[in-house]
Amino acid sequence: MRIAVLGGAFDPIHNGHLQIAKQAVKQLRIDEVWFMPSAATPLKQEQAASFQDRAAMISLAIAPYRHMKLCTLEQELEGVSYTIRTVKTLFQRYPQHSFCWLIGDDQALQFDRWKSSDELKQLLPFYVFTRDEQDISLPDGLHRVHMQLLAVSSSEIRQGQKLYQVPDRVRDYMGAHGLYLERMVRQRMSEKRFLHSQSVAALCVQLARAHQLDCRVAYLMGITHDVCKQLPYAQAEAWMRSHMPNSLQEAPAIWHGYIGADYINKVFHIHDRRILQAVYHHVKGRNRTDYDRILFIADKLDPSRGYDSSREIAISMRSLKEGYRIVKEQQEAYLKKEGSCKKIRSLYMEELVRIVQKAVDEKKESVRCCMIFVN
Repeated sequence: MRIAVLGGAFDPIHNGHLQIAKQAVKQLRIDEVWFMPSAATPLKQEQAASFQDRAAMISLAIAPYRHMKLCTLEQELEGVSYTIRTVKTLFQRYPQHSFCWLIGDDQALQFDRWKSSDELKQLLPFYVFTRDEQDISLPDGLHRVHMQLLAVSSSEIRQGQKLYQVPDRVRDYMGAHGLYLERMVRQRMSEKRFLHSQSVAALCVQLARAHQLDCRVAYLMGITHDVCKQLPYAQAEAWMRSHMPNSLQEAPAIWHGYIGADYINKVFHIHDRRILQAVYHHVKGRNRTDYDRILFIADKLDPSRGYDSSREIAISMRSLKEGYRIVKEQQEAYLKKEGSCKKIRSLYMEELVRIVQKAVDEKKESVRCCMIFVN
């Protein structure tokens, strides 16, 4: 068979990779495309996801396509994933097949830096997939294949951009395992808010561990709970009006919990109901599950807030229900006090407006009298 190898980090795989594989089968008359995830790429920084996770995502992405296979050869080869070594190993293991190698234009521009690049060009053909409108200069010996490449990169995906270019099965895997989640969350809030989210997630994990609960669930709900906290008011109102109109009358300060749960479900593909319910109720609190209690406690007692919450944290480590009760009482006392302060401020503002308006009216009357006198 004629095999095309598509190598790379695939961190993560996206529709652009699948498009290249489809075009290779169509234009180069390839029998199969083997996706070859690298164990350690020489010219790239360390991968964000593990080899196991990247291989699993490839398997999910290519499952519908009978001409696409996963090859984990580079995991078996120790050390850095040099293509020259991989190619020679393929020739030894599969002498019945003929091979070619598929690369993108970014890889082609670095090809002369590859180990034994001249020897590689003698061993097998390299096909470079470039956009139709591009005419970049390729190193000698590489063959160009024009196509309409999708404008997407794995680095964009890791930042939470263009997630629609990731197959749903892969997005579900990313959401279930929390892959790239901190990067995605960080892009959607200020540094101060992100540090708070990290601190809440850490406390959630501590509480979960103390009560023999799922630390992964605890971390995911902690790191994502404020993902929509800084959503502009107009966008937040539009989201509430479109998706949760029955809760629109509640205070806008509460909305980010409702929107956040909906957002991480639809955008981050986090579908675990324990996480979604905890995020949804974390502002007002809900004393129904241990995960509800953990997130409510951790958000209110976050050590990064700058006040001493060690006593309440210690109590929560022993009993989530008792910790929740104490924190809820503190919240209600604060809101009651804050409500009284707001009422006083409101009365003060009303009186101030009355005084100002009286002064304006008196000035108007004085001016009117002067005009009468002059006339």
